[in-house]
Amino acid sequence: MKKLLLLPLKILNIFLISIGLLWAAGLWVYHPICLVTWVLIGGIWVGTYRRRKQYPGHICRWLWGLIVLNIIAFKLIPGPQPEQWQTPWAKEPQFRFSEDGHLLTIENIRDFEYRTEDDYTPRYRTETYDLRTLTGADFAACHWDGMKSICHTMLSFSFADGRRLVVSAETRLPEGMEQTAIGGLYKQYGLLYLFGTEEDIFGLRTNYRHEDLLLIPLKAKPEKVREMLLHLVTLQQAASARHEAYNTAANNCSTGIINTFRTVAPDMPWYYNFLPIHNGDIAKVLFRHRVVHTLPEESFGDFLKRCYVGYDPAPNTAPGYSEAIRQ
Repeated sequence: MKKLLLLPLKILNIFLISIGLLWAAGLWVYHPICLVTWVLIGGIWVGTYRRRKQYPGHICRWLWGLIVLNIIAFKLIPGPQPEQWQTPWAKEPQFRFSEDGHLLTIENIRDFEYRTEDDYTPRYRTETYDLRTLTGADFAACHWDGMKSICHTMLSFSFADGRRLVVSAETRLPEGMEQTAIGGLYKQYGLLYLFGTEEDIFGLRTNYRHEDLLLIPLKAKPEKVREMLLHLVTLQQAASARHEAYNTAANNCSTGIINTFRTVAPDMPWYYNFLPIHNGDIAKVLFRHRVVHTLPEESFGDFLKRCYVGYDPAPNTAPGYSEAIRQ
């Protein structure tokens, strides 16, 4: 009976070891220096071997030791610091606050002018925002290729003078490198909290990539919206100082945003931190916690239909783009 009860734990143990070894194998491909951990564990195993039968439990412990050493080695690997980043992510936003903390000046706000997805004129702006005039924030989710469970997530902040500022956590690619989901697990790319205009950040996705955009208005008081924006500023400053690496599962476009939402929904359970792996459900979480503007008796399905923008809402991102996507 005891063996029968332990069977699920043994199966789980073998499954986790298999996943760990598979991840470690990828680590050795992208960072061959980590093969040293294999040599170290192998040397210790040979040195302590006593010509006796090695039970499966002993082997499992050795394999767990190998996985743990690889995790430690991975943690010690610095984030990427290439000589040149690709043009869309070449410049980092820079922040300056007034002495009273109410005025925020941001340099390198991205405002590219597009002719096609790959043909554009790089433009950057410097803007000063009065944080006391923040009026609201919208959560934006872009889906592509018909996928519902995965999306790119962003936040757009509105000011009383009509300006809007988008924050998008993005994969920062070194020059000459293409993004892959596997490479994103092994510190191949940087992480950049991009600050830009809706005409650029949203327009690129709706008008040129033809992605489906959901624009969801958040129910938050101006002081809470201010906390959210300042939290994202802090995240970008930390990412820049630490040369933070993007991670497909643990540090992606939604990781920081989930924590930002705790400003308006502090009772969100801890396990929602795993949502960035399945970030298509973030809109459902916000709806469930009633931190979005809904109509009386509105179902979640009707809510999504109302927030759906689609693509090409304002061709060529002409003036009035922000108004067009909110009609």
